[in-house]
Amino acid sequence: MLQLHKEILDFCDFISPSTEEQSSRTAAVQAVSDVVKHIWPQCKVEVFGSFRTGLYLPTSDIDVVIFESRVKTPQVGLYALAKALSQKGVAKKIQVIAKARVPIVKFVETKSGIAFDISFDIDGGPQAADFIKDAVKKMPALRPLCMILKVFLHQRELNEVYSGGIGSYALLTMLITHLQPKEHNLGILLVKFFDFYGRKLNHFDVGISCNTFKTFFLKIDKDFMNLDRPHLLSIQDPMAPDNDIGKNSFNYFKVKSAFSKAYSVLTDASLITNLGPKRSILGTIVRPDSVLLDRKGWNNEDKLSDMLTEPWEPVTRQFDSENDVVYNWHVIDEDEPLPRNSQSTSEDTSASPKKRKSSKSKHKSRKKSKADASGSSNAADGFREDRASKREAGSSKRRKGPREYDRFTNTLPQYTHVSRW
Repeated sequence: MLQLHKEILDFCDFISPSTEEQSSRTAAVQAVSDVVKHIWPQCKVEVFGSFRTGLYLPTSDIDVVIFESRVKTPQVGLYALAKALSQKGVAKKIQVIAKARVPIVKFVETKSGIAFDISFDIDGGPQAADFIKDAVKKMPALRPLCMILKVFLHQRELNEVYSGGIGSYALLTMLITHLQPKEHNLGILLVKFFDFYGRKLNHFDVGISCNTFKTFFLKIDKDFMNLDRPHLLSIQDPMAPDNDIGKNSFNYFKVKSAFSKAYSVLTDASLITNLGPKRSILGTIVRPDSVLLDRKGWNNEDKLSDMLTEPWEPVTRQFDSENDVVYNWHVIDEDEPLPRNSQSTSEDTSASPKKRKSSKSKHKSRKKSKADASGSSNAADGFREDRASKREAGSSKRRKGPREYDRFTNTLPQYTHVSRW
């Protein structure tokens, strides 16, 4: 776990925003704020979310809220802002979502290409951002684990609440609830996180909270139980205890499955051992996508030789036979064998020709006696029995044991040394 701890620190440093990226985002916020101030000079513009907490990825958007604009309704303000942004040439791909629970305008800032979400008079966002910033200061492990898990969920398209995934605020609350003050190894903390939320948490009956010393609560006690969808994850909002910030993550079963598989991979001793000394453990759960490959000129400068070292290439390995294959999945329950029906196959192959002939003759004699008995009772039944016997005879012709199967499979190309990615 010490190697995984070091890899998490290296990856966090790698994915953290550079000085140029911070300057670009600051300039984009200023350009948008200038347009807002032009429409409502007396208003107050505040940034919240991952940009305010510093926990943003290169693909993260910027969340902005406008206070004291004196607009009649948020919808009126959103349409006015969208028109002004378009006329000033500051934004493109503008979309007003007026009928949502929290109406927003979404757009992309023209110069930087950074996405924005702007709302009106929602004070919960800035308060939550200050809470997260304070937690990051108190818990050093919170930032690196959050960055890893955000990339992990983003690569699996499970990081957006509108699609049923886990948002940043809910993820951070889950981490704060899980972190143990006496444990400092990030590898151990990450594996335990995957184990708890992927395998152990009874999310049907129990919710989580970081507000008090009582980390868990019964969902029914706080009126968080959804009888139509009891599988939903319940997370008490640290800023508003009556609010369940996990109720919209309707695809939590996919998130849980991803966490469970990650735990199985990271605790697979044979897999980790076969990676070799120069292979990345973190690379088994975080793949090198386009965002990471283009990060800080990774393709050109080899800045991360010790992190995610080409885990997508085949691993040099001595196979016991030519037919061994390394697949892309590693989660196989050794206690539950695959349904290959190997016992019957081995018995068929080991049986001698004489035994086969004798068993076939006995089987035919039994069929004949049954057909004669049924035919003497009723002609119609005999007709049906005759048809059934023909179907059985046809199926027996198709089942000629493993010889035809071997003859068919031997003609297929044998793939070996398949990549893990």
